[in-house]
Amino acid sequence: MHGTQILETERLVLRPFEPGDAEAMFANWARDPAVTRYLRWEAHPDTAETRRVLADWAAAYARPDFYNWGIVRRADGVLMGAIGVCPAEDAALPPEPGYALGRAFWGRGYATEALQAVTDYMFRSEGLDALSCCHAMENPASGRVMCHVGFQYVRDDVYHKYNGTAIPCKCYLLTKEEFYDRTSFDENHSAGR
Repeated sequence: MHGTQILETERLVLRPFEPGDAEAMFANWARDPAVTRYLRWEAHPDTAETRRVLADWAAAYARPDFYNWGIVRRADGVLMGAIGVCPAEDAALPPEPGYALGRAFWGRGYATEALQAVTDYMFRSEGLDALSCCHAMENPASGRVMCHVGFQYVRDDVYHKYNGTAIPCKCYLLTKEEFYDRTSFDENHSAGR
């Protein structure tokens, strides 16, 4: 296991969070209840809460099984959101990526690009054979991100916010083989082969 390593895509740099990210994280998504509505955590009331979260993450980065990236737009260095991988709430499921993106950055394919990079990293570098994902039934846009990367719907379920609130959701799975079969097809198709 290699933990949170820097990942780069055409438009993004995924990197570990730093203490200096508190203002941008708070301003761009952590304070926004529209962003956190379907996440496990609630919107931060102030930057002090964001700093506490970042301090916890800074300590966790020493662990080789901790995966949590800031999503940075390559063109201008703006910190737009976060993506991580953690154990699924249902212990029978494989680890689960989760992501949050500031509202100003929705609808531009950034979440899909970040999820694609993290999925590739978890399969190629971390040796996982499968990943799970879930999204609130009331948030189908997140499901479209998962489907664009190749995750396949498996069942309706429920996940819980940290305060115990149950959220009806849809669960998806993706195996390493399915991911690379799809990636290979997409690359060949886009090359006109």
